[in-house]
Amino acid sequence: MEKFLFILTLISGPAVGALIGLFTNYIAVKMLFRPYGEVYIGKHRLPFTPGIIPRRKNALAKALGQTISESLIKEDDLKRVLTSEAVTDTVVGAILALPPIRQSGEALIGDAYDTQRDRLLNALTNRIVTGISGLDIAEIITKEGAAAVSNMSPRNPLIAMFLNESTIASMATPLADRLKDYLQGDGRARLRDLLDAEAAKLEEKPIGQMLGSPEELAPLLSSLYQRLVNDHADAIAGHFHIAEIVEEKVRAMHPRHLEELLLSVMKKELNAVIYLGGVLGFLMGIFTTVINLI
Repeated sequence: MEKFLFILTLISGPAVGALIGLFTNYIAVKMLFRPYGEVYIGKHRLPFTPGIIPRRKNALAKALGQTISESLIKEDDLKRVLTSEAVTDTVVGAILALPPIRQSGEALIGDAYDTQRDRLLNALTNRIVTGISGLDIAEIITKEGAAAVSNMSPRNPLIAMFLNESTIASMATPLADRLKDYLQGDGRARLRDLLDAEAAKLEEKPIGQMLGSPEELAPLLSSLYQRLVNDHADAIAGHFHIAEIVEEKVRAMHPRHLEELLLSVMKKELNAVIYLGGVLGFLMGIFTTVINLI
């Protein structure tokens, strides 16, 4: 009996120490994440609630954002990625694969496409009519007519006798006025119809086909993209706001999701901490038992 008690004494100390070490470290690890929120008894908040990481989530979010922005992903890294062959080929391929103008426009602005199309064609028609009307058409007719008569005079002298510059000028002014009146009336409508017909043809062509053959266009687009990124890399990188994005995402995460994320990376290490507590408890139990026996 005494021998049994002696063996039990030898075993119980290390066993209890190991259990205490395991349990203590298990609770410590759990307290990193839990409870997720504050726990109250009446009006009094229990200490250590919420857990360490939920309680410090905002500070963790800010630190992660700054670390990633300043140390892990720098502007040079973004520039290198944006100008890489894979990204460049993707951008160029996307441009060359763009659908026809009408299809692209309808995808972007929906039913408003036809309204914007009509507005653009009307504006273009007005600009052309205004531009032509602003020209001194009478002077143009006079100069060009006189030049034509001068070229024809050696072959037909009678033309020069009846059509001189003053005669042409006297006819040019009413012709110019009639042309301007026509442009403001039926001519405007005819011009609008012509522009509409040409626009309809262009709308059915893929955007890449309008700009040229893919073989000729791809190197040009690639060079243009690379130059734009290199010239404006700092401005582009500045618009990413990596620190703010990371901080916002971590702040918005529920503590449970944050726990799952961290455990997916650190689960093995945290379990090792728990087992280490058991080992240390076991060794302390042996040491205490030896001291007591001595």
